[in-house]
Amino acid sequence: PFVLDKDYMLRVDLIKLGNDDHVLLCVMHHIASDGWSMSIFFEEFVNYYNSLINGTTPDLKPLSIQYSDYSIWQRNYLQGDVLAKKLSYWEDHLDGVVPLELPTDYRRPAIQSTKGAYYSFELNSSLTSGLHELNKSTGSSLFMTLLGIYKILLSRYSGQTDICVGTPVANRGQQEIEGLIGFFINTLAFRSIINWEEGLIDFLIRIKENTLEGFEHQDVPFERVVNALVNERDQS
Repeated sequence: PFVLDKDYMLRVDLIKLGNDDHVLLCVMHHIASDGWSMSIFFEEFVNYYNSLINGTTPDLKPLSIQYSDYSIWQRNYLQGDVLAKKLSYWEDHLDGVVPLELPTDYRRPAIQSTKGAYYSFELNSSLTSGLHELNKSTGSSLFMTLLGIYKILLSRYSGQTDICVGTPVANRGQQEIEGLIGFFINTLAFRSIINWEEGLIDFLIRIKENTLEGFEHQDVPFERVVNALVNERDQS
């Protein structure tokens, strides 16, 4: 494990398999990076690697700000009326939300477990094309369409019509931080009331509007939302 107050948040080891065969192993703590950061890291790494081989100077533009600058800005920005207004959106959006109760063949443990499994599958080209056509008809992104379909699936299995799904977002709304390595992601909780009398297109349009509203308020840390809404914590 990383010791956060002592270690560098990046560990690197080069494993030699043969004279021309190596594996570079990189371990980075999530507190210092996110999924977006990985593409930046590899792009800069390749830039330095090629420069080292070719004997040239790395072609990297200097950063206009550092992560600490963003952290200070976020702390100063998210307070007072700004925080209250953005937080009130989530309070209204998530007021009275209840957990999803899926009909599983075992009882929910008293303390949530992260034990699980992956189920991977692929969508064929015709189904994928159909999804893109569905996107066009609603002006939605593929994420919005699949989110709506997923909520319908959860409603079918659970019998509940009030469905809330959490998802990570990049939370990089400012151009200055697009090239920064750091932990920027936030969690958004998208809630929908499913009306089985409503047509699919109308439902997906509502999903789109709901998602765009959430993105407009994505800079409120999820922890702030939880603290404002949840009076009693449930470890299950």
